[in-house]
Amino acid sequence: MKKKIGIKYCGGCNPSYERVEMVQQVQSVLKDRFIFSVNDQQDSDIMLLVCGCPRACADKESNDLKAPSRSITAESDLKSTVDWLESLDAKGDF
Repeated sequence: MKKKIGIKYCGGCNPSYERVEMVQQVQSVLKDRFIFSVNDQQDSDIMLLVCGCPRACADKESNDLKAPSRSITAESDLKSTVDWLESLDAKGDF
């Protein structure tokens, strides 16, 4: 059964990269392994907190998350985010 990844975006007040495009790239690489859902935190097995800048405000608003989570704050986070998700999937401990 595919695990569900919840996507939470920051407010977008000062983005330094195209956040939606970043998520689309992650989805493109991992599309056969996960289900992606925007703003659905309650049923998510994993959360991606997509922040437009290093302030990572979406992360600060999500202190109550029970699912493993990762903040994305720049385009350079693509590879490490994909690697992290693949690692979680391989371990199966979420």
